[in-house]
Amino acid sequence: MKDTTQSAPAGVLVANLRAWETIDWPSEQQRWIHRSWGQYFARMRRNNSAKRYFDKCIREHEGVDHKAFYLRSKFQRSVALTQGALDDSLRASQAREVWNANISMELADALYDLNRFEDNKSLLHDNMRRHAGTALKAFENRLLVVDENLKDCTGYSLANFFMEHSSQLPGFYEHQQEELRKADKRPLWKILKEREECDVQSTIDRKAEMLSPLEDERRRRKTKIYHQNYLGRNWTDFIFLKTLRRNHNCLLDHNFGSSPARTEYLESSFQRLRTFTKMLQARSPMYNEYFQRDPRMEAQMREANLFRIQYQTRRNMLSILQTIRVLRKKNDLKRLRKFVEDVMGNYVVTKTNRLMPWKVEFMNEVYNNLALSLCESYRLPPTRVTPYDKSAMCHLLNIPTAKPLEHSEFIFGDRSTYAYAGPDKQSTDRLADQNVFEYLEKRLLFARLPIERSYLLHELADRHMQKNHFVQSLSFAQKSIDEARLCNSRIWEFLSTMLMAKSHAVLHKYERQTEVLNSAYDLATELKSPQLCTFIELCRMLNKDYITLRKMSQLVTSKRLRTKISNRSSFFTSPNYSPKFFEDKILNKEADLLTA
Repeated sequence: MKDTTQSAPAGVLVANLRAWETIDWPSEQQRWIHRSWGQYFARMRRNNSAKRYFDKCIREHEGVDHKAFYLRSKFQRSVALTQGALDDSLRASQAREVWNANISMELADALYDLNRFEDNKSLLHDNMRRHAGTALKAFENRLLVVDENLKDCTGYSLANFFMEHSSQLPGFYEHQQEELRKADKRPLWKILKEREECDVQSTIDRKAEMLSPLEDERRRRKTKIYHQNYLGRNWTDFIFLKTLRRNHNCLLDHNFGSSPARTEYLESSFQRLRTFTKMLQARSPMYNEYFQRDPRMEAQMREANLFRIQYQTRRNMLSILQTIRVLRKKNDLKRLRKFVEDVMGNYVVTKTNRLMPWKVEFMNEVYNNLALSLCESYRLPPTRVTPYDKSAMCHLLNIPTAKPLEHSEFIFGDRSTYAYAGPDKQSTDRLADQNVFEYLEKRLLFARLPIERSYLLHELADRHMQKNHFVQSLSFAQKSIDEARLCNSRIWEFLSTMLMAKSHAVLHKYERQTEVLNSAYDLATELKSPQLCTFIELCRMLNKDYITLRKMSQLVTSKRLRTKISNRSSFFTSPNYSPKFFEDKILNKEADLLTA
């Protein structure tokens, strides 16, 4: 028995040892015990305990035990740690004294799990020459499997794949080679040292890849098909785990420091599943899965699926137009604008001309209906408009007068008043507005139709005007007018012109307002709308009265100034208040002082 009390120094607690660990076993016996406990815990699926005892068996005892390396390799391969299993298999093969078929088999299985089929095949052929009898049968069976995998990767399916995509492959390989030539694996400070530049930044900023909505949707669809092919019905769980890694409700960043552990666990689980799908894809690629099916049946299924989506898309288009007409009838402009923005930005933009052959006509119909609803807001006011009210033009155009920005106060307990940092947290109005601007600008970057670009520029101008950014609003409104002229859309040109009129009304630029209202009146005439013509004529009369009142006030001010100047000059030129009078008065006062 071990005397643990005498060996431990004073003031130090004795280690909590198991009963069998208090016995002074020989080193060889302890190694055997640790190896047996590792096997036991591995069978019981207690992976942490099994790993600890396997590591203790290899690390704490002198000598090299090839059986311990072999057992730990099997354990690591069972828990999807294939690289560690390969390393242990290599160390076991180096430590063995005689050739062992089990160690060779484990090494071959580790190479197969790492998708190194060529190395696995050469190792299996080498072992087939070394072994005979029952040991040979296992190597033959594994050789059949790897031959079938190589046949799937490089056989009939690959030839057909190259034939179908032969026109795209040269450009793809040239791009890959150019990327490899461009890539510089050295640290940044070495690269900058050769250029004689200052190493201010140690890491390179990676710009986010800007993808069009259609390309983003295409990649999402390809990812979905990939995981459906290799995971079956479990692909939904994989996508859920992928999104769960960035979910703040799950990570709980501000709660007791638990986020790093959860993030590491979710990331490791996701990478394990991703590695598993890559293993399956390497053994039977997607092109092999495609060409193993009947080509005629595959083409028929694809056409049927496309037609089904096309018919559903047409029904959705009719439903969207019906909803727009209902909202127009209810005169609910706010909900209509939000509905159009959501439909055109998230649904229509992801449809191709194959699924939506009437895409251009449909977009024109939606935007024109929205424009008609916006024009209906320009109506004669129910109250009397007077030019003596400086904000009358703003009330006539349905815009609030410019106000100074209010000071924001943070109230303890009211989460809506908190300000959080970060682009993905929309807890404040400022961040929400900034995200809206970025969303509209991103849509504008990939918009191709002039009427769509005119709509997006109109929305940007309107958003800037609501935030009292009148210079930016005028700039975007002018760009919207230019896009509307390209597609010969008079109604969107009129709406953008009215946005310029709103900005000039807030800024009290009456001369510029006259030019803008004249252009709006000409456009209203071309639209053949008596209501708009009457409304614009009222705005022109009110603006003309503003100009007249300002000129009258300037005349009155200048007349008062001339009167004041003339009165001042007559005061100094009068005989009673001449310079001679002031000199005599001063001399008399000095004489009085001297006599006193």
